[in-house]
Formats: sequence, structure tokens, C-alpha cells
Amino acid sequence: MKMQSIATDESYFKMYEACLSRLNYDQVFTDTVSKMNTDVKFGFVKSCFAVGPSFGKYEIRFLKQCAPNLTKFLAIEPDHEAVELLRTALKNSMPGVDSQVTETDLENWEGLSDPVDLILLFHVLYFVPAGERQELIKKIRDQWLAPGGSVAIVSASRTKSPGNLHMIYERMGTPLLLWEDIESDLQKAGFTKHCAYEMRLEQDFANPDEMFLRFFQSYMKGPVTLDDVRDVIAELYPEGTAEGFNMFVIFTRRN
Repeated sequence: MKMQSIATDESYFKMYEACLSRLNYDQVFTDTVSKMNTDVKFGFVKSCFAVGPSFGKYEIRFLKQCAPNLTKFLAIEPDHEAVELLRTALKNSMPGVDSQVTETDLENWEGLSDPVDLILLFHVLYFVPAGERQELIKKIRDQWLAPGGSVAIVSASRTKSPGNLHMIYERMGTPLLLWEDIESDLQKAGFTKHCAYEMRLEQDFANPDEMFLRFFQSYMKGPVTLDDVRDVIAELYPEGTAEGFNMFVIFTRRN
């Protein structure tokens, strides 16, 4: 998870980049956002808050296409290198938007002073413990989101499907939260699903290098060596590739 403290000397950003370099996420995300234009009408969105956007490439891409009238962008991100890159990206890609990026995580963050129109949670919720996740969603609903506001969520789906790229987490004792549980939590908290898109991904697991292995190692509970990760990859993905799925869903706050 991008909001978690990684117990390593390596920058999380570098590990994240190593994973993305072996994944077709960039093209699939771009194609999905293009399709969303017919369903997502965010002309009313003037302010946005993003949780754990890393270097912000995908959040910025989504906002530029779907929220053209944005004037204020806030974000929290714990990785120092990612924070610096995000600040630079915002200045270059969204120069007319008042932006503020705080280097912190959810646990130590004081919260929003004013509610916003849109909140982005890209690959965040399934790494928040159940009790804390429900508390976070309630806080979003009651305190951080303006009436009529929306939440955009990207999260892993079909995580129990045999052979999918997310099986590595399950095999190593840190299974990802089911998408169905996330959706249920949102609906119970007072959100309505506005639109949903499933993204089909392909991951290259062949000849994994150290930084790629460290990406997965950083998520695992308990002591896990790089050799452990390498062995599980070889067992699960003997062909060197795997497919997986993400859900990209817009939820609106029920007033």
C-alpha cells in the first residue's frame, strides 16, 4: 500500500516503479479513463483530496480529463521522493491549480479543514485494517466530502481467482481484501455506486530483479526474504506472466 511505512532502506517509489515497468497498467488506465467520459461528469468539482498518490501520475491523468474545472488539489503521501516528484508534476501538469502535498500518512495526519468535492483512493483501501477502514470511510462521508461529492476508488478485484497476479499475496500470508468487501463498506456508510469499470492487467514475472522482488516483500507480514518471494513467483507463475483485474469505481455520497 502506498500509505504504509516500508521497513527498508530502499525508496518505496523505486520499488513501485519497478513493478509498474513490468505491468501494462499505464495503457489500461488511460483507456479506462477515456471510456469514463460518458459516465463521469465532474464539471462541478473544484476541490480534490488524494490519499497516497505516490508520484501522482494516474491521479493527475484522471483529473485533467474528468475534472477540468479543478482549482484546488490536496494530497498526503509518506514517501519523500514521491512527494517531491508529485509537487513537480503538479506544477508542470496543473499549473493553474492551487496544490498542497503533505509528507505524512493517514495515521499521523490531522485531517481536512474544509470538505472537498472529490476524494481519490487509488490502491489504498485494501491495505487499511477492517476496523480502521470503516472508520476512514465514515470520516470521508461525514467530514471530508462535501454534499453531493464523489469518491473515486481503484482497487484489486478477482483476487481469489487461480493464477491471477494477486495470488502472490495470498500464498505469502498477506491476502488482499476482497473488492466485494470494500464495496459493501462504502454502501453501508451511505455511498451509491455511480459507475464501475473493470481493468484487465498483465504482469511480467519473468527473471525478477531485486527491486521488483522488494516491492512484494514490502507488503508481506512477518519475515520474508527475497528468495522466498522469488520461489513463490516461480511456483505460481511458471510461464513468467499472469493476468489480474482492478476495479475503477465512482461512488457518490447519499445526502
